[in-house]
Amino acid sequence: MNTPHYCSTHQSSISIKKRRKRVLLGITGSVAAIKGPELALQLSKELDAHVAILLTHGGENFWFKAEDYNPQKWNEYYDFVANGTAKSNDDDHHTQAVSSLPQDDDPRSIVMFRAQDEWKGWQKMSDPVLHIQLRDWADLAVIAPLSAHTMAKIANGLCDETLSCVLRAWDFGYTTRKGKPLLLAPAMNTAMWEHPLTRSQLETIQGFWNSERSGDCLIWTAKPQVKALACGEIGTGAMASVDYIVQMSQELIADLGN
Repeated sequence: MNTPHYCSTHQSSISIKKRRKRVLLGITGSVAAIKGPELALQLSKELDAHVAILLTHGGENFWFKAEDYNPQKWNEYYDFVANGTAKSNDDDHHTQAVSSLPQDDDPRSIVMFRAQDEWKGWQKMSDPVLHIQLRDWADLAVIAPLSAHTMAKIANGLCDETLSCVLRAWDFGYTTRKGKPLLLAPAMNTAMWEHPLTRSQLETIQGFWNSERSGDCLIWTAKPQVKALACGEIGTGAMASVDYIVQMSQELIADLGN
């Protein structure tokens, strides 16, 4: 399969010079989600950013397996949480979730939301809608890992849980809005990655950008690595390295501040 093209970026109307950067980190149902705590921590530290983690149902299943996969990174992440830079409604690592987004000088660096939080927080017509709050709050969305399932949902406009709702409502440039960058880091079995649908779906997603209003495309893809996969197969499909995803995120955020 040919490498999906990387889009270039110039300017956005978002002004983030006078406040901390804001990253929405979507974690979907790929085994690579076990690297989620490490990725969230590095995004927060290296970008000096507020990070809102949003788990899909599948992503939540793998997130908590990170404790066994890399205990050192797991403990480092939760020490960061426990030290007051991120607060949850429950001190139990396995039930961590919050109901508010950090603003401006908020000491919380990392917060977490789950797929079902969309429905928990909305009770009446005047209540805020979580997927719109997340869309408006974020300067950049990073979906890492992006599973084949979630990729297909995004490409076809399905929105059956909070993350897919956020991306269905994402600013791709409309009316006076200039659009916001989206970074995708696919992770899947080699046969899934090489399947003709994968390229087609990625090209469809990249085509969402409204170039007439927003200039050059701001949808980027971090190509998977070639290595031994969790299924035992050796081939392309492993999520790009955490360092590389952070580097790409840093470049996208830097462009927004120009």
